[in-house]
Amino acid sequence: IKEYIMKNKEIFFEYKGKPNKIKKIVFLLRYFFANSILYLSLLTDYLRIYHRLSFEVILYSAYGVFLNKVFSVFRPDIVLSEAALIKTFMAAKIAKYQKVPIVFDTYAEIHDLSIGANKRLMEKERKKYWEAFLGLADFVITPGPYCSRGPLNYLLKEKVNFVYDGSDYGILNFDLSSDQRSLRDSLGLPQDLFLVGSVGAFEFRKGHDHLIQAIARLSREGYKVGVVICGGSGDPEKWKDLAKKEGIENKLFIFSRILELELAKVYKSLDLYCELENTPRSCGFTMSILEAMAMGLPIVIYNNKDMIEAIQDGKNGLAVPMNDIEALSLAILKIYQMSSEKRQIMGSNCSAFARKIDINFTANRKMDLFKKIINNFK
Repeated sequence: IKEYIMKNKEIFFEYKGKPNKIKKIVFLLRYFFANSILYLSLLTDYLRIYHRLSFEVILYSAYGVFLNKVFSVFRPDIVLSEAALIKTFMAAKIAKYQKVPIVFDTYAEIHDLSIGANKRLMEKERKKYWEAFLGLADFVITPGPYCSRGPLNYLLKEKVNFVYDGSDYGILNFDLSSDQRSLRDSLGLPQDLFLVGSVGAFEFRKGHDHLIQAIARLSREGYKVGVVICGGSGDPEKWKDLAKKEGIENKLFIFSRILELELAKVYKSLDLYCELENTPRSCGFTMSILEAMAMGLPIVIYNNKDMIEAIQDGKNGLAVPMNDIEALSLAILKIYQMSSEKRQIMGSNCSAFARKIDINFTANRKMDLFKKIINNFK
């Protein structure tokens, strides 16, 4: 499949190389003059539902003109737009212009009132905005049933459904040639600690600070525990500062922007995985918890409604009340005190669950949905 895609791919880039302010301005001017009538139409249409002019709105109206050129060359049967942002609006308007169905794959930007356009709109304005915006989609999908609550505030249920974002189970559930002891040596991790991990951006919404505090509680009580955090965006220094404040700076291990194989090694080096997203942005299964489960780790999570089904009556992990650090530390301790055989059984149950949300299954479900939309569109 990969070989077929590489031979038949056609890729369109907005910029050559990493964009900067000058490149963005050149892009804006280029596509404004390429079709100023279309540009002004897109800009005006967006300002009708969001009465605040910004550089992003000005720039992304040019993105719409760019997409008009792309669609004319590529002539897609259907368009999938990730999220519902300004670029999505422009893509949807061009899809209507080109008479192509478009699907929005949304996340938390609709229901979380603290991000994006929502934080600048009052209730009546939000209703006008999202009814007009989402009304451009032929269908809306979300990564989980609870995350569908945003689109369902503005659309009929016939136009909304969820499809989990899958992890590549076939890649993740493999046996590394090295055992856990060798892997820890290669990663510079200690052999004598029960290591609890979390993967995600170095941001407070990921709950890494809660995990550090929970591990610190257990450490002060004499338990031999440590915490491993892998991330990309954000600043990990705040976690180092927190660990120092809590007295466990020598029990915090941070990996930043590591390759997939190295991440697999980190997962295999852990004893337990924690998923602690704790804001309204939490939406569906994260890729990281599916990866950890596929790798056979027991889990502890906050009782997030979108993720709670991962906990199968305690057979593969535990759920604790949101933001309850004491409950979190007790849950970690409970699994810490289990036999390695019991933890292995929990990990196996996690792996079996993750297999059901393999990317091949979820991709096929999306493809079936797309085919149905294309047929109905015709």
